[in-house]
Amino acid sequence: MTWQDVEVHNDAPGSRTGAWTDPVTGGSTSRRTFLRGVVGLVGATAASAALTGCGIFGGGGGGPETPDQPQPLLDFLSATSALADRYDATISEIPALIGALTPIRDAHRAHVKALAEALGTTAPKSAPPATQPPSDGPSAMTALVAAEKAARDDAITACLAAAPRYASLLGSIAAARATHLEVMT
Repeated sequence: MTWQDVEVHNDAPGSRTGAWTDPVTGGSTSRRTFLRGVVGLVGATAASAALTGCGIFGGGGGGPETPDQPQPLLDFLSATSALADRYDATISEIPALIGALTPIRDAHRAHVKALAEALGTTAPKSAPPATQPPSDGPSAMTALVAAEKAARDDAITACLAAAPRYASLLGSIAAARATHLEVMT
């Protein structure tokens, strides 16, 4: 709307020449006051957009552009895949734990798939873990609990540091890992 589009009601009681009558309140406002309000509103919107970095005017907030595949999240993807591989190795070493560990391992594999899709990359190939898992059940569970705690903390850190578009995925992974710990302990 431009100031030429504003309807002037010169016949309204109490209105002056060149005044605009507010249809809601019935009071009159000069064109100058009306235009000052519009300019103030546009200025406040622009300042708010600049402060929040929303990129309303195409700048993206003035900061450096973030790549589509930030390295910390690619590292997190690799670590998530390695954690699932660790569960596979433990299941292979102690088949009696298959019932307890398979659902958790499968959840980690689902996280790998979701992360790879979100990052627009392929999931890392499965590989044997760097260290052989313990061969007795209690020691193996203790080692997995320690790995799961570290992985939960890594997920929380990644969630807090990542771009907002990844927050819900990383937050759900952190919550799942906390749930795994509850199941395992």
